[in-house]
Amino acid sequence: MINVTYTGDILTAYKVTGDKNVPKGEITFEADLNPLKLGQDGKTAKELKPIKLTEGAAKKWGTSQLPRYAGTGVVAEEGFINTQLMNGQLIIIGSEYFSFAWLPISHQIFFGRPSAELSLKMLREAGTSTIMGTGSPPPDIDDDVSALRAYAGRCLETTELHIEEEILEGKPDEFSCIWHDEDTDECYFE
Repeated sequence: MINVTYTGDILTAYKVTGDKNVPKGEITFEADLNPLKLGQDGKTAKELKPIKLTEGAAKKWGTSQLPRYAGTGVVAEEGFINTQLMNGQLIIIGSEYFSFAWLPISHQIFFGRPSAELSLKMLREAGTSTIMGTGSPPPDIDDDVSALRAYAGRCLETTELHIEEEILEGKPDEFSCIWHDEDTDECYFE
């Protein structure tokens, strides 16, 4: 599971659930979504041409072309050692899906928007016992609606308090981090 953020034209994907190579909280890839970026020579670089789909694939995905953007992906050995950036491409597949391809190693991962049920399941399996510093575990999707609302309200309150604290401390970007784990300096949901 990843969390996607934007700063200007740069899309950054952070790992929400990590693996043995790239742990949670680390960047897994970035892509420049500006089609008119400057090349190293100061002139406008060529934008990547969309991928043209076959008739059957176009029918399945509802489009005949897939836009793509240059980026860099992180690769590392087990334990997040020998970390490297590698050329890659972000490929947009309709409004609900995209993929990132690490070009030199011919590795591609597809992403889709998870359901609320799947998000909670993945967070639980990743060992997340509490979310957003609320001090309580997330409710089950089958819980009463009032329990779900109360939990969402506590998450929002925690976020608002954090933003206020950041502003009072004079931090330059009050949205740079939504929540810090109380036991560590780890920043979540950047």
